[in-house]
Amino acid sequence: MWKVVKKVLDLSEKLAVRIRWGFFFSFVDAIFEVAPFAAIIYVFLQIQNKKILTSSDSWICAGILIVGIIGRILFKYLVYRYQSATGYAVIAKQRIIIGDRLRRVPMGFFNKNSLGEITTTVTTDLNFLEMYAMHILDKVVNGFISVLVMSIFLFLFDWRMGIVFLIGLFASMFVYRAMQKQMIAASMKQKQAQAEVVAATLEYVQGISVIKSFNLTGEQARRAEKAFTKHSEASYYIEKTFIPLFSLYSICFKIACGVILVLAPMLAISGEMTLVKMLTAVIATFTLYTPIEIMGSLTSMVRLMEASLNRVERVKNVPLIDEGVKTEPLSCYDIAFENVFFSYDGKENVIKDLSFIAPENSMTAIVGASGCGKTTVTRLIARFWDVQCGSVKVGGVDVKDMSCDGLLQNISMVFQNVYLFNDTIENNIKFGRPNASHEQVVEVSKKARCHDFIMELPNKYNTMLGENGANLSGGERQRISIARAILKDAPIILLDEATASVDPENENYIQRAINELVKNKTLVVIAHRLSTVRNADQIIVMDEGRLTESGTHEELLSRPGIYNNFWQIRQDARNWKINQK
Repeated sequence: MWKVVKKVLDLSEKLAVRIRWGFFFSFVDAIFEVAPFAAIIYVFLQIQNKKILTSSDSWICAGILIVGIIGRILFKYLVYRYQSATGYAVIAKQRIIIGDRLRRVPMGFFNKNSLGEITTTVTTDLNFLEMYAMHILDKVVNGFISVLVMSIFLFLFDWRMGIVFLIGLFASMFVYRAMQKQMIAASMKQKQAQAEVVAATLEYVQGISVIKSFNLTGEQARRAEKAFTKHSEASYYIEKTFIPLFSLYSICFKIACGVILVLAPMLAISGEMTLVKMLTAVIATFTLYTPIEIMGSLTSMVRLMEASLNRVERVKNVPLIDEGVKTEPLSCYDIAFENVFFSYDGKENVIKDLSFIAPENSMTAIVGASGCGKTTVTRLIARFWDVQCGSVKVGGVDVKDMSCDGLLQNISMVFQNVYLFNDTIENNIKFGRPNASHEQVVEVSKKARCHDFIMELPNKYNTMLGENGANLSGGERQRISIARAILKDAPIILLDEATASVDPENENYIQRAINELVKNKTLVVIAHRLSTVRNADQIIVMDEGRLTESGTHEELLSRPGIYNNFWQIRQDARNWKINQK
């Protein structure tokens, strides 16, 4: 239990002091909670000593109760102020921290962890901690303190009742530890099943168009159903494991309390204890049982909370790709690969001894068969991954010596598969430069050839896009992404050729937009259509991760090789037609 408390305090960082104060105020609140108990003892003492209650005694009892009520109101407020409200602030801060870390971890982290696991950590786990962490810890910590205080009280009151209580306490703690061990494993299984539910749901929703087109709705639904069933079984297993152990835990204390309730009257009858002491012992026993029962009942919640904390810690402890790095301003923007080897899995290299230079303010095209490593090259420039051997340099500086922010502020990327956010068109364009004015957005939209179709929309630049720009065509989404890149105005452009899968009209618009984008830039373009790279300053030909040829379009056509073969195949394809005979 205390390990979980420490984890929460560590997670809270500078706000941990407020949470500790919250625990203290909660304990004081628990003291005021026994005000009715104190008033009853006072009444018993007065009856024992004077045989009658006076009006002053009534006022004293009323005063005790009023002080108890006021104290509870005050300290309940302080508990909320210093603990509950702080808990919400802690989790809000953690969401920001994790979001920042996720953009600075190696892309390999996302390959090793499913989208469902990451989504569950950022949403479900943090939501669970936000809603229950402080409440649960407050109950458990104060339950423990209450048990400790009341144990001392019973020993001072009568050593025999103290021994009976300790026997019950040790027996129940033995069961409690067994309950904790069972809950740790069960909670981890439940959290893993929860991640699989999220992953299955996301996969089903995101792939619904493919699922429908292949008429596989039933099969995919069954796959999702398996995940739901597994989660249900994991949750049921927690309850099935917890209930018998909790019942045994409660029985141990109930037996101890029952013995005290029998022992106290026996001692009173034998004259070894006054009536007031006996009644006090009986009331104390009932008062003591409540926090003990609460502690036990929250065991499963504490273990679920620990599982959530472990998952959050795992994300936070992933080494940052740019940890401890400071970036100095670059003096130039050429790109150099020097004897680079790279593997996604640490076994088979997809980039093999690659060396080339993309000069500043020039266009370098990368061509090759599918799977030869073209896209990987651009991802290594942006440092989505680190190379295993060799170096990638921008402006003469190894990208490993640059922070993610320092590197990426110099790079704009236009992907073939565009992602747009569920926001207005203007905010999507301003994504790389949030402080841009509306006039600047309009200017770059005109350059990207998307101003005209935007103005035809009902709310123009304030039109809300659906998720991933679902209410725009592929060509329109591509032009929005180019406008976004133009507005960022980075000196380096990485272009996964945007015209590969659009119609001729959109291809014309997009090509003209790209011409605006790449003026006076260092451009690295992945070429799918060789006709678009004829004017490149240099063309790099890759095959199975290696550089096999390089030169201009004319130079490469003048000699036999892969590029020459590609060009001939493209020319033959242009003359191809369906034989209707």
